[in-house]
Amino acid sequence: MFDEILNKFIILDGVSSVTIIRDNGEVVESQKTEDFDDGKLAAEVSFVLEESKSLASKLGKEPLSMIFIEFRDHIILSAPIKDHLYIVLIALPGANIAKINIELKKNRDLLLLSP
Repeated sequence: MFDEILNKFIILDGVSSVTIIRDNGEVVESQKTEDFDDGKLAAEVSFVLEESKSLASKLGKEPLSMIFIEFRDHIILSAPIKDHLYIVLIALPGANIAKINIELKKNRDLLLLSP
């Protein structure tokens, strides 16, 4: 379903996981180069996304376009695709975040058209 699109991200230098999740935390599809617990990650990220959407609404800054969370050894980027679906990317600190963001923008229409 999303396999071809996810491949465009997983081949980017420093990207270790790309996952499509539902807002309820269900993993729709995933590709990864490291061993992550997709289910647990999806549940946590979906919670953060819903809270971020709520905050954006309260601040009058809708719609939410992306969240970016940086840890010591990983970076999480997530963006809404369409109703109730999000893309979540995990990258290493040396990854080119600007390039990942450009790829997200370039492929947004393909993501919207996917079933």
